[in-house]
Amino acid sequence: MLLTVIIPAYKTELTLDRCIESVLSQQVEGGMEVILVDDGSPDNCPALCDAWAGRDSRIRVVHQQNRGLGAARNAGLDIATGDYVTFVDSDDYLAADTYPHLLKRLEEHPEADILEYEIKQTKEGEEDQTLTDKVYPNARQYWLRTRAWWHSYACNKIYRRKLFDEVRYADDRFCEDMLMLVQLLERQPVVATAHMGTYVYVWNQEGLTANITAKKVRQLLETMLYAKDVMRMSVFTRGGLDFLRAMLYRQIDLYRLSGEVLLPWPFVTLICRLHRRFKR
Repeated sequence: MLLTVIIPAYKTELTLDRCIESVLSQQVEGGMEVILVDDGSPDNCPALCDAWAGRDSRIRVVHQQNRGLGAARNAGLDIATGDYVTFVDSDDYLAADTYPHLLKRLEEHPEADILEYEIKQTKEGEEDQTLTDKVYPNARQYWLRTRAWWHSYACNKIYRRKLFDEVRYADDRFCEDMLMLVQLLERQPVVATAHMGTYVYVWNQEGLTANITAKKVRQLLETMLYAKDVMRMSVFTRGGLDFLRAMLYRQIDLYRLSGEVLLPWPFVTLICRLHRRFKR
């Protein structure tokens, strides 16, 4: 089996069919399996998943109690058999012929452990993620040169499945995508990027990203601190100032929501207080 596609499903009965159709229409030579993970969805998703499995032998279904996106992806990883694995969120979909082009690029670069491709945003004002064809033999080089913290999504990447042998997504955690990416980059994979193929990200008003809380911002900031240490980020590294500025903005968000200061820099509290004062 060449490729495993894992699709968690939770409260997306209106978009699940579109998502699955876009995946099954991909012509993958070498074989493709699709694992639908019903994460205890209270709507019609469980029945839709079973119906799809009854129509297409490439589909397997996992039903589990609701445990969050990370746990749903882990359930798929636990039974995946493909040489490569990728994820699709059930409110999103793929452009035609996305996987064939990407798998051809992986065939041309068998040393690549991760292949990232482009994202198109459906929300007005959000920038599409565009990439060029490059290969980064050094994980830190990829992180810095592409400013990967701005596009650490799980779903626009194809991974060598063996990368997940000793690592899994954090259960029920915000920004688990960035945390996982940093954990994978710690293993020093070869990362390739591609301009071909398109993952269509559909903005969901009910999704995790749309409903921000102090807890979610804190978890994001904790992940960024972890990434800073792993990737040895400083103001003197390429993109370092950009990354540290992004951390400061998240810290301001956290202070605004909860009054909490997480960054261990002496001047941060003063900056947060001044920002709050002048925002009144």
